[in-house]
Amino acid sequence: MLSICIPVYNYNVSELAIQLYKQCSKISLDFEILILEDGSEKNFVDKNVKSIQSQKEIIHIINAHNLGRSAVRNQLAETAKYNKILFLDCDSKIIDDDFISNYINVYENDVVCGGTAYFANQYVKSQSLRLKYGLKREMTVAAIRKKNPNKSFTTNNFLISKSIFNKIKFREFLKDYGHEDSLFGFELKQNNYIIHHIDNPVLHCGIEDNDIFLAKTCRAIENLILIQSNPKVNSFFVNEVKLVKTYCKINNIRLMFIINLIFTKFEAQIEKHLIESRKPSLFWFDFYKLAYYSKIKKHKKV
Repeated sequence: MLSICIPVYNYNVSELAIQLYKQCSKISLDFEILILEDGSEKNFVDKNVKSIQSQKEIIHIINAHNLGRSAVRNQLAETAKYNKILFLDCDSKIIDDDFISNYINVYENDVVCGGTAYFANQYVKSQSLRLKYGLKREMTVAAIRKKNPNKSFTTNNFLISKSIFNKIKFREFLKDYGHEDSLFGFELKQNNYIIHHIDNPVLHCGIEDNDIFLAKTCRAIENLILIQSNPKVNSFFVNEVKLVKTYCKINNIRLMFIINLIFTKFEAQIEKHLIESRKPSLFWFDFYKLAYYSKIKKHKKV
């Protein structure tokens, strides 16, 4: 028995829903597919309704206003009627005919992550940074993810027992993109739930243009600062984030001022390279994140 939960915001999710419906039906599984439109525009809602309304196992829920990435997942979990929940992002594509069966085979595990795939032929110059980051940093096999299982948690493709989800939940003060997944993975570990990883990826189709991805990266860093300033979050979490560890290491040897100086002088040129280059450098992307974190941290006085 399986509840498949898909939060949606302004995306045509009909192909994904039908793919999942066919796979679940093929193996005679008791299932439901919950599609929750989190403040989507009417034209997207109408397209999804038209495509999926004929299947009784596909349940279409509409939020008039956007709740945010964390709250919408909590709402989906509360609505789910089965004890196993599979969360998928709406911009995913199933690339394995046995995708659902692969999860059923590891049903006994409390939390399972399947992974993310990217294809080199997805390349578009305006999305070069996002695709390169996905290929080099996000597309990792289970054997690698298992080395640090809870730090490798991602929200786009994971199976979890409803009872465990209800014990942890996503922190709803995090409404925007960034670090809600790493915090959830950390809090699972704090409650002695170690994530099991398998090679059962979905293809990430909704690749953003470089300028949008860079803006989302900045919002993720602002989210990190928000977490850092929240007294209800275990302070050990932030100390485990790679960006923070790098900042502390450089700051402790009193060299952070050099990073800040370079960023102040060349911020526009670095942004131009990351947004417009056919082959953007992940070194400069990491540099940009480090300098931006330092800038926001100083501004917020955290």
